[in-house]
Amino acid sequence: MIDKNKTYVTRRGDAVRLYCTDDGGGSHPVHGAVNIEGIWACMSWPKDGESSGYYSLVEVKPKRTLDTWLNVYSDTVDGPIIGVGHRLRSAADAAGALVGSRIACLRITQEFTEGEGM
Repeated sequence: MIDKNKTYVTRRGDAVRLYCTDDGGGSHPVHGAVNIEGIWACMSWPKDGESSGYYSLVEVKPKRTLDTWLNVYSDTVDGPIIGVGHRLRSAADAAGALVGSRIACLRITQEFTEGEGM
């Protein structure tokens, strides 16, 4: 179900503005506009936002950033072991001191979208 409070683009990446998702009635109750090469074109979609061709609606999930410190512990048969991420370097240092076999402490900063890689 398409939600007009979320952000969408078309399958080919065009910007979309949604005006109505329930009051349009009929087989295409989702109404909006698509920016096709700088020109806004009125369009309508079924409730699920699917359309033939490139104009199906695809939700744009917000980007987030992971910023964490990971302890790496000594090698095992399968290679080094990475511990749980810590928000602060001091917390990673404290956890590493408890285990005692830390060989590195890595700062990982990575931008991602929810659901990525799943």
